[in-house]
Amino acid sequence: MQNRNTIRKQIGRPYLTGFKALAILACATIMTLPTPARAATRNESGIATSATLIWMKPNDLERRLQDIDALGATWVRVDFSWPAIQPTDADTYDWEKYDRLVEASSAHGLKILAMVAYTPAWARDPACAAAAKNEQAAQKCEPRDPEEFGHFAGAIAHHFAGKNIRGWEIWNEPNLSGYWKSAQSDGKLYVDPLAYARIANAAAWNIRQFNSDCAIVTGGLSPMFEPRYPKGMRQSDYLGTVLPHLEKDLFTGIGIHPYSWPVLPTLAADYNAFYTVDNGDEKYNLRTVMEKNGWDTKEIWATEYGASTEGLRATRTRWARPDHVTESQQAAIISDGVEAWYRKRNVGPLFVHSDTDEQLEDHSNEGGFGMRRPDGSKKPAYDQYKQAVLDVGVGRQ
Repeated sequence: MQNRNTIRKQIGRPYLTGFKALAILACATIMTLPTPARAATRNESGIATSATLIWMKPNDLERRLQDIDALGATWVRVDFSWPAIQPTDADTYDWEKYDRLVEASSAHGLKILAMVAYTPAWARDPACAAAAKNEQAAQKCEPRDPEEFGHFAGAIAHHFAGKNIRGWEIWNEPNLSGYWKSAQSDGKLYVDPLAYARIANAAAWNIRQFNSDCAIVTGGLSPMFEPRYPKGMRQSDYLGTVLPHLEKDLFTGIGIHPYSWPVLPTLAADYNAFYTVDNGDEKYNLRTVMEKNGWDTKEIWATEYGASTEGLRATRTRWARPDHVTESQQAAIISDGVEAWYRKRNVGPLFVHSDTDEQLEDHSNEGGFGMRRPDGSKKPAYDQYKQAVLDVGVGRQ
């Protein structure tokens, strides 16, 4: 455990109270910060692992990283969970599991995209915490103070300065109320792009104090084309709302989750999130939204992509697509996605979710996104992904 006062002293900036004070300091300093380096990542690929690597025993972790390495990936996306690192209070940090992961992944030459997110009990907005139905839901509550979240992100960057964390993603799917909850005046919980912008600015500012040449992207947006209150906002609407409130110079680009299943990513359709990254009707086209908001030179990172082979709903309904596909369909979706992604303009890595079903949560369709089955045997997607990243030139040679 590490005391927060020690970290404050090492960081060397006053621990201000409230986001307004942080914003004043940031505005006074931002012009002296280096312009975010364009990430040298176009020829790289990744695997999204959620929080599964953190809790593995050392031997199991080594086996898993060897397999990711063998797939040809050069990045892993890992949840850096605030509740896991500061579970009890604001004064102590528990780095042990993350130290082990960073060291082990570095030994395999893997860069880390650190997805910084979620809120421990002591740091939640009280109104949200009171309305959340359980602890798992409450962890997705808006932080009570953007500065506290920003300082946490800065503490990670400080602790791992000079290590292999080369990319940062601020939150996960903040356009879904399943992953971001803000209490509304009617007591209901919903997404809030402006509240998200405040914590994203605070986190990015603090990270850049110790990792000035890294890549920082916004939280990967979930595909949603038929928004239903209070489930969330359409990704293009959310992006158009949040971008004017972000400190553009702090960010390398945006994060998205361009899932296309059950169709192939190349299908020209406005309900295909892969296609609408940079195609289709302008109200859905994310690149068009970025250009309208002055983000036209920024990158787009696909921080999750893939398809599940397990689920409960095999047919489309009015409001939802099937929640899984066959193993052969999964293989085609992933291999075609790799080939199509790197033909797009100004993009970062594509992160396939995930390498294996082992350790994934076994509910709904979440337990079927891996390219290996729970028993370790390969699905067709495993070899097809491995070949695709080599063919495109984004795999480990």
